[in-house]
Amino acid sequence: MENEILNRLKLWVGRTMTETRSSAGAWLQYRLDHIEPGHVEVSLEIRPEMTNPVGNLHGGMGAMICDEICGLAFYSLGRSTYYTTVNLTLDYLYSAPKGSRIKAVGKVLRHGKKISNTECYIYNETGEVIIHAKSNLVNTDKPVFTLTP
Repeated sequence: MENEILNRLKLWVGRTMTETRSSAGAWLQYRLDHIEPGHVEVSLEIRPEMTNPVGNLHGGMGAMICDEICGLAFYSLGRSTYYTTVNLTLDYLYSAPKGSRIKAVGKVLRHGKKISNTECYIYNETGEVIIHAKSNLVNTDKPVFTLTP
């Protein structure tokens, strides 16, 4: 069975995801670096509007990145129904300063008929894990949408 969703996403490898139905994802301005079924790698720059008062990546922004990338990893499986986030648990280990470039890796750990388990690791420029997240997604039983034009 051909994965049309994955094929469309592969066209974005090496490019910044600007044309997406996820307004939050477009706002993040992440570059899609690698994608395969259930696995995605992106990178992005920490812009001033993503920082806390001391100039580091804001925890809420870290959560948004993790949620976006967990969802993108799941979406890459090419399933016929839409799954949405049930929960998102994060461990904040370090931070990243404004102007630095981070890498986020999302993986699907288990895909079930009703619940799927995903995780995301965010790395700083030296390769340290700065955030680790786990998320469960629930099947809405609604037809999946087209993420990219």
